[in-house]
Amino acid sequence: MNHLFLTLCLLLCSLTWLPAAEGPATSGDISPSSPQREDPAERFVSRAISDVALRIENIDYYYRRDGLSYNDQPHLFFRITTPNPVAEIRIFPAQSGTPIEALRLLPSSDFEVVDSLVFVGNDHYRARIRFIDLMETSFPSLILSYPAEETGHINREVRLFPYFITSLQPGEEVIELFQGEEKTIDIRGSNVFNIYTDRQWQTAGQLEYQTERAGGALRVHVRGLGTGHQELSIPLQAIRPFVDVEGLPTFQLPPLKLNFHVKPSRMQFINTDKEFIHYDADRRRREEVRLDYHPSFQLNRTYRIEGQQEPGGQLIAEIHTKSFTSDNKVLAELTTYELHRSGSGYLYIKDGRHTLFMTNFNIVNRPEITNIEILREGRDWSSNRSIYPGETVEVKVEGEGLLDVDIRFDGCRQTQDSIRKSDRALFYTLEVPIDIPRRQIMLFMNREVSQHELLVREYERPADFDFVRINYGNGPIPLTDETFSKPVFYPNTIHDINIVFDPGAIDRDGKLFGKQYIQIEVRLLDENNRLIDLQTINNIVVCPGESSPRHAFYQGSDCNQPPIRLNEHLLRKTYSLDAFSQIVITVRHNDSKYTTAIQSRRASIFVERSRSFDVIVSFPAGLLVKQYSEPGIGNLSGISTSVLAELSFYDKNRIGTKKPFKFGAGFIALNAFNFSDNLNVRRDIGLVLITTIEPIRTSAKFSVPIYFGAGYLLMENDMFAIFGPGIRLNF
Repeated sequence: MNHLFLTLCLLLCSLTWLPAAEGPATSGDISPSSPQREDPAERFVSRAISDVALRIENIDYYYRRDGLSYNDQPHLFFRITTPNPVAEIRIFPAQSGTPIEALRLLPSSDFEVVDSLVFVGNDHYRARIRFIDLMETSFPSLILSYPAEETGHINREVRLFPYFITSLQPGEEVIELFQGEEKTIDIRGSNVFNIYTDRQWQTAGQLEYQTERAGGALRVHVRGLGTGHQELSIPLQAIRPFVDVEGLPTFQLPPLKLNFHVKPSRMQFINTDKEFIHYDADRRRREEVRLDYHPSFQLNRTYRIEGQQEPGGQLIAEIHTKSFTSDNKVLAELTTYELHRSGSGYLYIKDGRHTLFMTNFNIVNRPEITNIEILREGRDWSSNRSIYPGETVEVKVEGEGLLDVDIRFDGCRQTQDSIRKSDRALFYTLEVPIDIPRRQIMLFMNREVSQHELLVREYERPADFDFVRINYGNGPIPLTDETFSKPVFYPNTIHDINIVFDPGAIDRDGKLFGKQYIQIEVRLLDENNRLIDLQTINNIVVCPGESSPRHAFYQGSDCNQPPIRLNEHLLRKTYSLDAFSQIVITVRHNDSKYTTAIQSRRASIFVERSRSFDVIVSFPAGLLVKQYSEPGIGNLSGISTSVLAELSFYDKNRIGTKKPFKFGAGFIALNAFNFSDNLNVRRDIGLVLITTIEPIRTSAKFSVPIYFGAGYLLMENDMFAIFGPGIRLNF
């Protein structure tokens, strides 16, 4: 036994001094937008596994050392150059040298196992896998499975994030470009598919550019706006993040820099006096325009307008020249055939197949609004055009030719979304003033009244009950006051209870609730909580007062709500209630008037008394009667009868409960039921002052109290004292 104990001690000491797993642990919160490291062990490594390592292309990546957070989840980032690399996996047990029973690497569609999982060198587990198409698999993972005593089985996930480096090789030569012309440049590089492009024209100085991916190259379309040497720097962003030189995930790629030499245009640019021309699908209407004068123009001649300089371009419009004007312009008629945006490219005026001039203008649909929808926070788009004072909503205007239309909402503050806009839809953030003086909001389109409008509706939301006030004798108190958060004890007679309303407390502090539809339930309970009356007052309408900015819109025949006197509705009046009777007033919103959650408030008022006076008949028996004129301790009486006026007191700590003692004065007939001729038992009548101690259970009809008292015997003409039990019957 001694040898066994020594062996166990040595083993524990050796486990205590085992070195930690390779890779230092750090702490912090990691995300691509917040470049900090965290210790992935805090979120993954269990009591069984201390670390996981991955070796790819002779580079080791440790989960504890190289783990980063992405989308608030720890990942092991590793660099790849091929889509199907072979990787070596090493798993380190938490206790070095101690294998993990039944540890398995679960199969996955992300990889195939080359070498099975084995325990190597009494130090770690090792396996080899071949990943499957990591260029397309965004979030592969390793699932490690092993048994556990607490749950029976544990599956641990190691999230992996393969990344690759995207780079471009632009040429260093200066690219020649003519003003007004478009040139396409293909830039080769590695992993170009990871570069984000939106195919939107951007302006940088005197150049316009557009990017798109074409095969394995980044294609750049460039237009020259001004002449001379121009340097273009195009910011680039990756679709999938990668790890930068500081070891942090990022989406930002180095900018692409190109140099251009822009020469003057080889053809003259002709301006039009109109920037927007309306498209006529039926081609029944021509629109007059004025062009810059050029000697090459011939009168009464029709010129083609196409979208490209080379022959064979799509016909966009036709211009028919009519006359020359005195201000050196050419008056012409324009017929449209296709829609066109000036940002989509230049237009070319041609005489047959020969290109004469450049020009540019917009050909758009005639503006027309077909539909309006409203979006409130937390809800879906709705075609209901009702809006409420003081609220902020998002409005979507749908139609045709809306991109360059000026839309105004009469009387409201509006902000247009500059990103989400097109010919078919515009988005606005609309702030409705709380004091808007009209019930309809007209839509103006290009300063003209349209046939569309929004309807201003008044709020009908359940407000808190601070506008309801209860007066039971201490003046009107709001129902939401702390007074009614607990039972109210009123020591005086409740002559009546008045419920009054404060309209000025409904709409205030910039919050609107509108008309309030409420009902009041009144219950009367006696001191034993038995229901003695129940009344419900319905159809109560309270409108906001003159302090409300919407007061003028609330006016109606149901708005003048007078005070409510409860005694006009109760069968049992409040002034006739006994001690510790309870008046329960419940005020709630009328649920048939609201679509939102309603609320209710309750007030409990007790008729409080500190003492009680009553006339009691009892039958004391076995009283010890001591007459002052006789020696000894006195004699025991038989069954007597007492009629007492008693004063009792209520316990302040127990609602409606009397204290166990009473004070009384009255008459007592000693031995009233003794009719024998025994001279030792004498009957007499006395005037007495008595203190009674009785059981706490006051609800019992039959009880046995204890009496203390003194008095004067009328027949014996002597003072006496009594002590003893009695029999009491309550009616």
